Amino acid sequence: MSSNFTSDLTVKMKKIFITLSLFIGINAFSQCLTDYYYQQAIKNNPQIAIDASNFYTHLQPTSETKRATVYIVPVVFHVIHFNGTENISKATIEEQIRLLNLDFSLSNPNKSAIRSQFKNLAADCQIQFRLAKIDPNGNCTDGINRIYSSLTFNARDNVKGIAGARWDNSKYLNIWTVNSINSGSGQGTTLGYAYLPYSISGSNSPVDGIVCRADCVGTLGGDPFSSVGRTLTHEIGHYLGLLHTFEGDCTGTGDYCADTPPVTGTFANASCPSAGNSCTNDIPDLLDQWENYMDYSGGTCQAMFSINQKNIMNNTFTNFSFRTNMVSAANLKATGVELSNVAPKAFFASNKKVACVGEAITFYDNSCKGLVDSRQWQFAGSNTLSSNKDTPTITYSKPGKYNVTLIANNSIGSNTLSVYNYIEILPNASSIKPELKEGFESPTFTTTSNWKIIPIGAAKYTISNTQAYSGFSCIVAPVTITEIATQKYQLVSPNIDMRPLKGLSPKISMMVGYVKKTSASSEKLRIYLSRGCSSEWTLLTLKSASALTYNSAVFASNFVPADQSQWKLITNSLVGCENDSNVQFMIEVEAGTTGAGNPVYIDDINISMFNTSVSTIDKSIALNVFPNPSNDHLTIQYQNTTGNTEVWLENIEGKKVAQISESNTQTGAISIDWTKDQNLANGIYFLRIKADHGYISKKVIFIN
Repeated sequence: MSSNFTSDLTVKMKKIFITLSLFIGINAFSQCLTDYYYQQAIKNNPQIAIDASNFYTHLQPTSETKRATVYIVPVVFHVIHFNGTENISKATIEEQIRLLNLDFSLSNPNKSAIRSQFKNLAADCQIQFRLAKIDPNGNCTDGINRIYSSLTFNARDNVKGIAGARWDNSKYLNIWTVNSINSGSGQGTTLGYAYLPYSISGSNSPVDGIVCRADCVGTLGGDPFSSVGRTLTHEIGHYLGLLHTFEGDCTGTGDYCADTPPVTGTFANASCPSAGNSCTNDIPDLLDQWENYMDYSGGTCQAMFSINQKNIMNNTFTNFSFRTNMVSAANLKATGVELSNVAPKAFFASNKKVACVGEAITFYDNSCKGLVDSRQWQFAGSNTLSSNKDTPTITYSKPGKYNVTLIANNSIGSNTLSVYNYIEILPNASSIKPELKEGFESPTFTTTSNWKIIPIGAAKYTISNTQAYSGFSCIVAPVTITEIATQKYQLVSPNIDMRPLKGLSPKISMMVGYVKKTSASSEKLRIYLSRGCSSEWTLLTLKSASALTYNSAVFASNFVPADQSQWKLITNSLVGCENDSNVQFMIEVEAGTTGAGNPVYIDDINISMFNTSVSTIDKSIALNVFPNPSNDHLTIQYQNTTGNTEVWLENIEGKKVAQISESNTQTGAISIDWTKDQNLANGIYFLRIKADHGYISKKVIFIN
């Protein structure tokens, strides 16, 4: 057996997951971090090994009878996302909670497949999981805390330090879902990990909880018992003190459970062999129990916790004060998973807050504190103005921003929540058509442009008025030698109707000024696409530092492009979205290795059939304006090849202040002599010429 399980058991531990446990699904190559984290934990605090040994060797004896009460665990999912598929739905999370409750109550349908020699050892653990209904500040919640952060990629414990992404571990089971998990220096895929209860600092621990890949939450392809749905079952086992069944191989102390036969090798039971018996030195010699959730067997095979494992989890709830408090009656009311005899507090959420005209939006009544006997929804401007359903589905016929109200009632009282402009409805087709160009020439770009600079923490793109590929301004990701590695900078375009470019080989292009600081520099530029009114981003292209630099043989510190020769054209085809009537693009720069990076300058973004450096309007217009600076007179010369041009003057706020020429159909060489009105103040202006296939701008200055 793995070990003799008695109340006075005294054995020496051989190897235990002290700080981190990994669950790798079947057909995945495992790189186990056990030894590394074990050594780190012991190095930081040798007492951990003693505490672990004491816990397992002083367990109270197992009772096969059911407890009088079920342990109820309040749960919060911190969904760390980048508006990608890792931003999992409420329905997916609720399905995962349902699966957990089946597994921990021995109600899972596949328990019938447990082999006969293990059927009497399968335990109803009498543990139930519920999404929290009240957050740490006393506000209603649906138990899902969505946080937008690029840390979702290659994540580890760093996601737990994001502001607002960790709730009191003595009150809530914190689960962080992420896009991917850093598997360390080795190879392999990590699906999730958890800290064992004796390896953390207790209440308010900064690391207590579970990190899990978002694609391992819920079900996969409709199969509720795949390795996807069982990842969290396995990790919660670790969270509640369970070790792997293969701990200690065929010898050693193993998992401290007499009813789980020893197993050799991490993936000895990956294929769930019916007669698998990897260890033959146990007495009596039993087959491997790959039905156990704590093996690395396939999720469709897993079907049970054992009686001894139930006992360890019971002891975790009674031996560790932060776990004891979590399941206490007072905490169940404080977190809202048990209702109080009071009036409800109205609260609601929806599956989306931005949608297209006609797109269905589902609303959820997440009222808390008191039982809701009845409710009344009010959806201003929608096709369904009111509803009394728990989860109504609503559509809107016109673009705009709309208020939503929920009135929650019971016999004790009622409460109303109204949110102004809660829903934003966008047209199915954007009014903005390409060619779309942005040269960042307006000083009020950030307030008057439909482009948006997205701050990530304190980091964001800035406007440079001293550097440019053309004109006098550009946008810059100000990467410095002290920049946090992998810091992101994001710029999002307005919604665009791409259909006018169908069949014309559309592309997005820009000029980039960048050079590596050292050979280790690893800045990156990504271009993402978002279709319709969705907030989900799909990666179009990724450019490495080597692809961005204008000269791979040149290195410089705190690089600033000196002239056009130090800029490089970056372009990517948009043929795949020629039929899209409503798309957005995001241009993201990622800082590389700390201390080895340089700023990245971006100018002349162009979404059209032409690359920004060879746009026909730039070439065919051949604009010349003189004198510049001028006292009050300008000569404007250009070539008109399109048949219709318009010329005007704008101030630095983008407001038209003078119409110079309107609807000029004369072709060939055009020359206009123009004198400004005396009421027009001296200063900086923008001369703009619009043609049938785009427009061009030039800065002009009037002086005394």
